[in-house]
Amino acid sequence: MISRYFFSSLVIIGTFLSASIAYAQPVTFERQIITSSAARRIVDICAATAAAEFPVPVAIAVVDPFGALIEFHSMQGAGETNGTTAVLKAKTAARWRRSSAAVNQMVTSGANEAPVWIGDFPQPGGVAIMIDGMVVGAVGIGGLPRVPHLHGEPCVIAAIEAVFGPGTTTPPMVLEPQ
Repeated sequence: MISRYFFSSLVIIGTFLSASIAYAQPVTFERQIITSSAARRIVDICAATAAAEFPVPVAIAVVDPFGALIEFHSMQGAGETNGTTAVLKAKTAARWRRSSAAVNQMVTSGANEAPVWIGDFPQPGGVAIMIDGMVVGAVGIGGLPRVPHLHGEPCVIAAIEAVFGPGTTTPPMVLEPQ
């Protein structure tokens, strides 16, 4: 009978000790997230670059790491599809922590089709913004014609690096010509 009480007491003490250890851990963490002013600067730079290099209207979207829209610009004459795809490409890049072209490569190769199942948009044109290995936001561009190999990502990467500095994007995914 004593051993039964002793064992029960040990279980109770162990439960309290393990609970106190769990509560000693931090309950929050700090995370960097792109600011609205940085997002606006990226959109302005990307829009100017796209206007100079391509004779078509585009839409540019910037999202936070969770896919919430922070900044958006649609050039005059850009259709609804351009804007919708820009947002979807940015959200896809943020979720997958890589360019949407890299996600496209995963899907088309058959390596991972989950982006399609969960409703992402694995088409080239979205780039994640990385600082210290963490996604702080992502940018998507919609409406560019099929520019050989990169589909508008150089425009987005140049804008991100102009604001955040070199090495703050996921490596561009170079697509092989078909």
